[in-house]
Amino acid sequence: MAEALLSAVLRQLVSIVTKLGNQELRLVKDVEKSVSNIQKKLEDIQAVLEDAERKQLDDPSVRRWLGKLKDVSYATNDVLDDWSSEILKSQIPNHVEEEEGDHHQKADLVSNKMMKKKKVCFPSPSCCFCLSQLKQVGVRREIAHRIKELNETLDEIAKEKDAYSLEKTNNASPKERRETTSFVYEPDVDGRDEDKNLVISKLLSDESSDKGPVIIPIVGMGGLGKTTLAQLVFNHEKIKMHFNERIWVCVSDPFDEVRIAKAIIESLKGCQANLDTLEALSHRIRESIEGKKFLLVLDDVWSDEREKLEKLIQPLRCGAVGSRLLVTTRKTEVANMMGVTSSQIIYLDLLSDDHCWKIIMRLAFEERNDEESKQQLEGVGKEIAKKCKGLPLVAKTLGCLMFSKETLKEWEDVLSSKLWELQDEQSKTYAPFFLSYNDLSPRQKRCFSYCSVFPKDFKIERSSLIEMWMSQGYLSGSPQDMEKEGEKCFKILSMRSFFQDFERRIDGSIRSCKMHDILHDFSQFLTTNECSAMKVDMEEIEPLSVEKVRHFTLQTSKLGVAKFPTSTFHQNNLRTLFLNFSGSRLFDDDYDMLFFLQICGIQKHIRTLYLEKCRIRKVPEQLGQLIHLRYLNLSFNSSLRELPDEVCDLCNLQTLRIKYCQSLQRLPKGMGKLVNLRHLYCLGCSNLEGIAKRYW
Repeated sequence: MAEALLSAVLRQLVSIVTKLGNQELRLVKDVEKSVSNIQKKLEDIQAVLEDAERKQLDDPSVRRWLGKLKDVSYATNDVLDDWSSEILKSQIPNHVEEEEGDHHQKADLVSNKMMKKKKVCFPSPSCCFCLSQLKQVGVRREIAHRIKELNETLDEIAKEKDAYSLEKTNNASPKERRETTSFVYEPDVDGRDEDKNLVISKLLSDESSDKGPVIIPIVGMGGLGKTTLAQLVFNHEKIKMHFNERIWVCVSDPFDEVRIAKAIIESLKGCQANLDTLEALSHRIRESIEGKKFLLVLDDVWSDEREKLEKLIQPLRCGAVGSRLLVTTRKTEVANMMGVTSSQIIYLDLLSDDHCWKIIMRLAFEERNDEESKQQLEGVGKEIAKKCKGLPLVAKTLGCLMFSKETLKEWEDVLSSKLWELQDEQSKTYAPFFLSYNDLSPRQKRCFSYCSVFPKDFKIERSSLIEMWMSQGYLSGSPQDMEKEGEKCFKILSMRSFFQDFERRIDGSIRSCKMHDILHDFSQFLTTNECSAMKVDMEEIEPLSVEKVRHFTLQTSKLGVAKFPTSTFHQNNLRTLFLNFSGSRLFDDDYDMLFFLQICGIQKHIRTLYLEKCRIRKVPEQLGQLIHLRYLNLSFNSSLRELPDEVCDLCNLQTLRIKYCQSLQRLPKGMGKLVNLRHLYCLGCSNLEGIAKRYW
């Protein structure tokens, strides 16, 4: 994590130093020297970071040192971003002339470019970057003072590193892999033939119940392949032919009856349910399945509250005889709560070492036809398979890793890695994933760990994820190449099995994906004290326990009007705010204003703001204060009527998502001032003035 963060800061420093040299930008005396000193110290520290990140897993003192380094890296990133923003604001004139013409051709929803041609008149380079162009002298002095303080702090951290005897390392670029498939194919599932046949036989049996659909729980620890087994059965031809309706719902935690009911209707009807109460949703479900033989899969159930499940099952009782409810869970208590007999429960056992080796071998030797190489590596490979402890997810992860390891020595290095010897129990649990994670480049590590901001089982849209990476500054290269870098990074992480459950478009490209629960836990482990996720079932939101949280996710379904206290964030550290909401209105008009005032007043360095499906009716003008904002997602806020003109003050904004804001009538007139805007998503905004109707 620190290595990836440092790489991003160093890229930013190089950019600033280049501007200092090429554009003759000056703030105050000796700032250039301070910036150069910071760069040199960071480069020296970067050389030992791989060793430090390995040692911190068992050494608290190294962990604390890395924490200090992360803090100063974030602070450096903030001050450089302040500096760059001041430069950018000095370049943007108050008046932007929009050319006449067929701007409908520019509303390209495929490439997501801006919908209007614009001509921006920039001052000449000689005056763009001169001191007089930076309007606020106080801001320049403050930036210079902060740079000086950072230089001094970094000096102490650089000296402290010598106490840990850290070794310099040199990472080679990881080998790229072929793209993985999004579907579960039978040959890919090793060691589960008996389990598959058992589940199918129970689903097709004549057993019935006067209490509704027969419940069949699949129970096993995380990573055993419960979901994969359920997917395999769900898509089996016999099952497709036997049931009139097949419904798949990912439940996870918390058990939200309203959300699950909406998902059931969406699966049955193929469209979203515009209903908010469980009673109305239950009535719709009853209408949709009455007299039909259905299979409902509830994947990843955690809650053992019988009352909640009963409310969900009630409308399912009108289905035809032979209907089934297949449930996957890690907890035996969940199966017992459902009132099933022990004979109805299917317990998944650990795979044998031989089956784990089959999984590793299939992935590691795919696209290789060298039988001699396979024989040479088989002995070491079987020893590596024992490290899987019978978990197919671990075997799959290690198989993807070993694909890029071609020599016997590389395989032996994996087998003898010190990561297998970690003493800390939690770190030891993640040892196989650390091996694959450490094989990534710093950029890829950072992009993967950022995925901890998404709730568990969240459907992650590929393009949105890449744009969020961009907003955080994780993708380097020229501005024209950032999306390509993001696509490349997504592909590599997919190939390493960090993503799964791919949903594809007609042309075969990936639309969305998910993360396995364990890999999501791993990403959260990597971002401890940086990312914080909170699930709320009450109206008051307690202050965060993490003092320096950088990325914050709030999940809730019970809030009427969220009481979002200022004390939630104690310092100006937040980079991401992600609200995941389902239920009644999250904000009313008055509280919209208070909420944004708090965010704008406290979190000025926020870069990513995800407010999708929050039922916002009004976006206040104070949003324009978030000048560091790069990504703004207001999609699916159907009551939102307009965006304030102050949105055009967001000079760094790269992505604006307003999909399916059906009430939105216009965009601000000064959109041409958004000189960094690269992606505008407005699909489903049928009332938006000036947008071609052919896109709806």
